Amino acid sequence: ALPEIRTLTLTYALAGADCIDVAADPAAIAAAKSGLDAAERIAKADQRSGYRRPWLMVGMSAGEDPHFRKAEFDPAICPKDCPRPCEKICPVEAIEFAADFAGVRRDRCYGCGRCLPVCPWGLIAAHSYPTSIDAVAQQVLSQVDALEIHTHVGEHAAFKDLWQTLQPWVGNLQIISISCPDGEGLINYLKDLQQIMKVPESAPGKDLKASAIALKTKSHHVIWQTDGRP
Repeated sequence: ALPEIRTLTLTYALAGADCIDVAADPAAIAAAKSGLDAAERIAKADQRSGYRRPWLMVGMSAGEDPHFRKAEFDPAICPKDCPRPCEKICPVEAIEFAADFAGVRRDRCYGCGRCLPVCPWGLIAAHSYPTSIDAVAQQVLSQVDALEIHTHVGEHAAFKDLWQTLQPWVGNLQIISISCPDGEGLINYLKDLQQIMKVPESAPGKDLKASAIALKTKSHHVIWQTDGRP
């Protein structure tokens, strides 16, 4: 839920996190930024020396992006006597059974998946709705400091298309992280991605200045991915 995103962001910021990763969703970004602002006010009031506002990171995919999945079901086939645990468990009240509307409000659902296992009849499914990367980039990349790109071995063409789409914004990012599951050919694939991300020496303009920023790190920043995924 958005209040939880704000609270967790505030907590991790005060704990000294360097970078906080949220979904590439304007509502999630706004909640995280509110938490960062609150942490900054607290740090200032407490006169915390050395406090640094964490970078805000979003994730994008070189293929289908699970961040944009939505819950779906047909309310017409729901049993009348169902206690509707899906409605109760939804953290953003995206599931409704009202006189004027029944089902999932897609503009609220952010694909957390909590409703799927609680349906007694197994009627809820999650479907991915890939959004134009260009549209997402315009909405969110101007508001954040860092980007995590999700990819898999062999997705050369998809990664290249994504990287080209991101060019107008990468110059404003502090760091770019590549997330790729292990598999046969992983090292060669990552080397290929390095080549795709390289900036030609003759490339003009500042928009491309950070295209290769993922190939270097700052010694005082460490990114830990602790959600159990690669």
